[in-house]
Amino acid sequence: MLLANALELTGEQRREFEAAARSTTRRRNGASAIDAGSSREAATSNLPRALSSFVGREVDLAEVSERLGEHRLLTIAGAGGVGKTRLAIQTGTELRDRYPDGVWFVDFAPITDPELVASLVAQALGMSQQPGRPIDEAISAWLKRKRLLLILDNCEHVLATVAALAATILESAHDVRILATSRERLNIRGEAVHRLPSLAVPPKGSGLTADEAARYGAVALFIDRAEAADTRFTLADANAPIVAEICRRLDGIPLAIELAAARVRVLSIPNLSARLDERFKILTGGSRGAIPRQQTLTALIDWSYDLLAPHEQRFFMRLGTFSGGFGLDAVEAVCRDESIAAVDAFDLLASLADKSLVIADTSDERERYRLLESTSAYALEKLKATGERERFARRHAEHFCERAETADEGYGSGSTIEWLGEVEPELPNYRAALEWALTQGRDPVLGGAIAGALQPLWWHAGLVVEGRYWIEHALPRIDAAEHPAIAARLQLALSQLLSGKRRSDAAERALQLYESVGNVRGAARARQRRGFALYQMGRLAEARDEISQAVAALHGCGDAWNVANGLGQLAYIETMLGNLREGRELRTKAIAGMQALGDDAGIARVLGNLAELEFAAGNPEQALRLEDEALKMGLLGRNLSIAANWQINGVVYRVAVGDLAGAREAARKGLELARQVQGELILAVLLQHMALLAALGDRARSGARLMGYADAQYAKLEMKREPTEQWGYDKLMLALCEALDANAIEQLAAEGAAWSEEQAIETALTV
Repeated sequence: MLLANALELTGEQRREFEAAARSTTRRRNGASAIDAGSSREAATSNLPRALSSFVGREVDLAEVSERLGEHRLLTIAGAGGVGKTRLAIQTGTELRDRYPDGVWFVDFAPITDPELVASLVAQALGMSQQPGRPIDEAISAWLKRKRLLLILDNCEHVLATVAALAATILESAHDVRILATSRERLNIRGEAVHRLPSLAVPPKGSGLTADEAARYGAVALFIDRAEAADTRFTLADANAPIVAEICRRLDGIPLAIELAAARVRVLSIPNLSARLDERFKILTGGSRGAIPRQQTLTALIDWSYDLLAPHEQRFFMRLGTFSGGFGLDAVEAVCRDESIAAVDAFDLLASLADKSLVIADTSDERERYRLLESTSAYALEKLKATGERERFARRHAEHFCERAETADEGYGSGSTIEWLGEVEPELPNYRAALEWALTQGRDPVLGGAIAGALQPLWWHAGLVVEGRYWIEHALPRIDAAEHPAIAARLQLALSQLLSGKRRSDAAERALQLYESVGNVRGAARARQRRGFALYQMGRLAEARDEISQAVAALHGCGDAWNVANGLGQLAYIETMLGNLREGRELRTKAIAGMQALGDDAGIARVLGNLAELEFAAGNPEQALRLEDEALKMGLLGRNLSIAANWQINGVVYRVAVGDLAGAREAARKGLELARQVQGELILAVLLQHMALLAALGDRARSGARLMGYADAQYAKLEMKREPTEQWGYDKLMLALCEALDANAIEQLAAEGAAWSEEQAIETALTV
């Protein structure tokens, strides 16, 4: 299958290009944020880094670990701030070796729209989303043969949707364990609940030594966090009873203890205790009796908040607008006004981090900041109370709209992997802006601009279904006559997330809108998309004309990436039409453009498509070598569609060289990737190749059924077979005709055409 462009070189040009490709591979490997020592861990886990030590929950950790061996769904339930998330992460870390397919963490705190639940789970699992089926069904199908632990964190505000998805997963994926955290149980069949209490505190009135006090989880946590805040802090016999009393007053709530312990830098232990007493006297009308835990937590945040200077309070409230995390540049843009200058943002962040109200992660090249769930919700409530919530939500959305549009313009001008590394961390903020603008209906035009500009992210991060969700949510809410540029970008984005006739239709709508406003570059990009859709539909001459016109216009606009991409597409089409000289000339121009851009993902695509041309030219050994090189580069990225495509092409290459065992191994790897991608066409191509393997392995009846399924999918998608697929199909038919008569082939193919995807996969796995 062709991806974007395919190039054929002279011997000298090939050597230069492949050397550049290997150099790019080494450079990207060296610059990867995941070093060699942690690459295996990264492949089987996305657990967040623990930025602090794990203290006081050893008994709970042991019990949760044991119960996960007995129950397929375990919910850690408890009040806010009690440490549910931290326990879940530590459990996943401890049990990673128990699950060969990994431990995967999904945090629902950044979203409010239940429609995004499945998208977040798919993203965490590394599944590329594709149209054609609901994401929750795709998740269940992909997990069916996995043995992994899925951690679903902060479920309470999207409880019904999470519960439904969890039930679906448990029903179909029998070796998957789910560990959920929520303030209440999911309430589905088979669920076990671990009620997480506050940390153990010393009994009231006990005269404790320092050693005795430190045996209680709450005191141990206080000591750990106080020492981190001020290395001069020491728990001694003299202050141990006071620290014990502080922990009792805080009901042993970990978040409350951490907030209080951070104050040892500026308050003595006796004064810290006195300040807490004052806060709780006010809250309880003088009674120091049992204080509800949530009230205790709110009181502690209140107390920390009240100790802030007025400008720190304003700044802290505004930080609640962000979701998932943020960088300094975003804070400077969103939180500043006449009372807070942008230059003050860093000092304010540092001050709030010192007070444990902001978490600073400086482990990567660029620092990131975030609020804990409870403090974020508190900050947002405070901001609402001032009447400024909408003002700063708009500023947040406007800032991330600007960032999305800047990223859109910059896409293709260098390394795609580096581009993705810059853009993807802000996905929770983009979602928050889209929810405010579209789901809440505050500004559909602004939301539409964001959704359209994020098209490269939706594609490369494997979020095709979510991207379509936002785009299709925005389009009916935007008057195309009033906002033609935004409507055009949305239609262009939609065309990238579709195939065949549907891609052509969306590109046509984009073309008309761009032409209506005189946007030459936009119209050319839409024409190129429509041309590629025509190629997918087998209309090669029309595709050549469309893409040729597009490339000429794009060259005039200085759009080097799309020019190189278009030249590669034309090279392939000309070769398929038998115009070898024209194809060779186009490939020479395309390779020069691709090398000049220095786009690692683009170079990887070129290698993969070069493999296709080598195979078409009768050189399967060379095709295999190029496919291997492409896979080494392509798997650095997140677009599993590309990796799946190359892996699947390799099945036929191996059949051609007589390596049937290698072809079967490649097919199984390809099936794993294809199921992650959930692309109908990719899966249909692979199942056709597996039909060939079945027929060559004395399982002609299974091969005929799988062929019928693949034929039905091609017809449904209105797609034509490319040369590699056609070669495999012709060889399949020969093998079937040698083993079966025509009536049997027709009957078995009809049975396969009626199969579900799962039935086809079940049969393919027996090949």
